[in-house]
Amino acid sequence: MKRTITLLLALAFNGLGAVVPAIGAPAAPDLDFALPAAGLGDVRGPANYELPVPVPVKAAGVRAKRLADVAYNFDKAKLAAAEDSFHFLRSYVDYFYLLAKANRGSLQAVSAADGVQGWCVGDAHPENFGALIRNDGSALFTMNDVDDSGPCPVVLDLYRLMASSRLYDQNTKLDKLVKAYADGLQGQAYDVPAPVTDMLAKSRRKGTAPDPKKVSGSRLVRGGNMYELNSGELAQLKTALASVGGLSPRAKLLDAVSTSKTGGGSGGLLRYEVLLDNGGALLHLEFKEEVTPSIYPVASSQVPAAPQRVMTTLRMDQGAGVSAFYNVVVMAGKYMFVRPRFDGNVGMSLARQNDKDNKDIIRYEAYILGQIHARSVRNSGDWVRRVQAIPSSAWENDVALMTAQFDLKFSQLKN
Repeated sequence: MKRTITLLLALAFNGLGAVVPAIGAPAAPDLDFALPAAGLGDVRGPANYELPVPVPVKAAGVRAKRLADVAYNFDKAKLAAAEDSFHFLRSYVDYFYLLAKANRGSLQAVSAADGVQGWCVGDAHPENFGALIRNDGSALFTMNDVDDSGPCPVVLDLYRLMASSRLYDQNTKLDKLVKAYADGLQGQAYDVPAPVTDMLAKSRRKGTAPDPKKVSGSRLVRGGNMYELNSGELAQLKTALASVGGLSPRAKLLDAVSTSKTGGGSGGLLRYEVLLDNGGALLHLEFKEEVTPSIYPVASSQVPAAPQRVMTTLRMDQGAGVSAFYNVVVMAGKYMFVRPRFDGNVGMSLARQNDKDNKDIIRYEAYILGQIHARSVRNSGDWVRRVQAIPSSAWENDVALMTAQFDLKFSQLKN
C-alpha cells in the first residue's frame, strides 16, 4: 500500500553544510524505514523502485549455475587499474547492483529479505571502513565512503560486504558475518579487534592536523595526478568556499590543486585538494564531485539530491558528532562533497594485517554495518529475526554466484 507524503526541508543541517531551501517532494512509497528528521528534501534520480515481494527461501528453486549478465560499459581506465577481482568489484559498484536486480530470482537470501528497506551505505567492502575524527576530537570506526549511499533494501549492503570479503579472502565465513551483523543490529557488546583499537588510538593521536606527508608549510605537496588551477577554477573555488560551513570567519585560502583518481568506484570524478589557514590552524579539505549514487538500480524510493543524501548518510554512519567541516556545496554547476583530510582520518588497509586479524576486522565491519542499519530500519528486531532465519546455504548460494560472475567478467575483460 502506498500513500502520498509531502516532505518539506528548511534547515541548515546544524552547521553541516549550506542551507537548502524548503522544497516539496513528490509522492513516495510507504517505506519500511524511518528517515531522519531532515527528510528527503529535493528529490531527484530514478523513478521509484517497485518494492519487491519477499520470496520464501524454500521456494527459491534449484540453484542457478551462473548469473545472467547485464549490458554495461566498463570504463577502460578503471579496468586498467583493477589488479584483481576484489578491486574490480570495488570499481564498478552499479554493475553489482544491476546484476543483483536482474538476477533476483536466483538469489535465495536476497529475494527472501529485500522487502526490508533502510538507508544503505552503498559500497560496503572491507577497505571502505576506517577511523574518523569527530567534532569533539574523538575517533570513531565506521564506514568512510558516502558516494553510493541512499534508500535501498538493506540486505544488499550486507550482500555486497559478503561478496567483496569472499573475493578478498575465499575462506571468509559468511555465518560469522551474519552473526556479527545481527549483534550490531541488536546493540550487543562486541570485542573490538586489536588492529581497530590500535587504529583508533593512532587516529586520536594524529587528530585534525593535516598529514605532514601531504602538506609542507603553507603548500600542498605536489605529486602524480595533480594539476595547477587556472584562474577560472580558482575563482569558482573561492566562490564555493564562501558557502562551506564550519570555517572560521578569518579563514584564508593558502593553496589548491586539482587531482584525479583512476581506480575505485569514484575514479574519474572531479576533485580538488584545498589548504586553508582556518583562524590560525591549517585545515586540509577535499572537494569531490558527487554524481548519481550506484544504488540507483535498486533504490527503494527516489534518491535525494546530494546535500540531503550525503548529510543523511553522515549522520547514519557517524551519529550526531560528525565533524562540522563536512559539507556539500555547488561549484561550477556541480555538487561537490567537501570533507576534511585530517591526519587522524585513517582508512583500513587489509594488506597491512595478517590473515587472522583480517578475518576479525571484516567481522567487526559487519557488526558496524548492523549498527548503521539499526538507525534506519523501522523494526530492527523483526529484521534481525528475518536475517537469522535465512539458512547459511542461501547466503552461500548468493555469494558464490556473485563472486563467480566478478571472477569471470574480470578474466574476460583482462584477457
